[in-house]
Amino acid sequence: MSIGKWISGAAAAVAAIAAIMATPAAAQQKMVDATIIYGAPSSTSWPLWLAKEGGYFEKYGINAKVEFGMHPAGPAAVVSGEALTHNLGLDTAILAAIKGEQIVLVSSPLYVGQFVLLGRKEIASAKDLAGKRVAVGRIGDPPYFYGMALLEALGVNTKDINWISAGAPPQRALAVRNNLADAAMITAPDYYKMVDEGYKVLGRLQEHRTIPIATSYMFRRKTVTEQPQLVENFMKAHLEAVKRFYDDKPFSVGVIKKYTKIEDDEIVSRLYDETKAGNIYERVPYIPATAVKGIVERNKADTPELATYNLSKAMDQTVIDKLVDSGFIEQLFGPSVKDQIAKNRAGAFR
Repeated sequence: MSIGKWISGAAAAVAAIAAIMATPAAAQQKMVDATIIYGAPSSTSWPLWLAKEGGYFEKYGINAKVEFGMHPAGPAAVVSGEALTHNLGLDTAILAAIKGEQIVLVSSPLYVGQFVLLGRKEIASAKDLAGKRVAVGRIGDPPYFYGMALLEALGVNTKDINWISAGAPPQRALAVRNNLADAAMITAPDYYKMVDEGYKVLGRLQEHRTIPIATSYMFRRKTVTEQPQLVENFMKAHLEAVKRFYDDKPFSVGVIKKYTKIEDDEIVSRLYDETKAGNIYERVPYIPATAVKGIVERNKADTPELATYNLSKAMDQTVIDKLVDSGFIEQLFGPSVKDQIAKNRAGAFR
């Protein structure tokens, strides 16, 4: 080979390497199509929307379709392989995971609930709800479990409550307005206007951080076993979206407006500020042992197998371990997250 040809070939190789290095990471890897289902258009789902709109799913090789699905559509889609994952309250997720053992829970992205217990104008306190009707989405959904926990924290015997299945938060609010329920578990902003009209906030879940509340991301067991990198990439995209939420109000507000269809800028701004101030999104999203134990306690009467079932089979937190051990979480959130890493890892359910 002549020197000229060798130089020409070497230059071409260098150019090719440079082109690869300049190509975005997502373009260098095979994109995976994935449906992601969220169960409520509330702050629980915001990181999914942010990851989609911010390009974080794409960054990690996931061509994501983020869709709303009423329970039990989410777990059913995960089990069938039609959806990659579904975010769901940990109570409901655990009960789904122990049936058939096809579902695995890999993380808990949120430990603090933003629900309020909103009562009719004439009800002075939560204790006045004994024997009365409290609206939730449906019996056995996350608001039902959260309502039970909040009422118990407020000194109310939940056996004295008549639970009403009323649907989504706007329908629950309407049930209170129309005297079909005496109180309801509602999320912001559905109760803002009602409070201005004189309806009473009887309790705020966010003010009771000792209540073992958590959400989860559920995956098909086969996916966790055979495609662990896909699960890891999803969690990376989620965590980048969490950081973007805390760092970028204008972007976050824009995304929230798009998905919730709330046009009032003042309401969306208030909603964002309250959520950020609550510091609800976990930077180190292990599934906490305290939440699991609390869920077992409040559900074992209705589901006795919870008391004896080996729940560690329903959870796999190795992906979070990997994100911690690789330094990804500390690199993303900075050195200040070290204490949270130590605390959450020590308190994880194993």
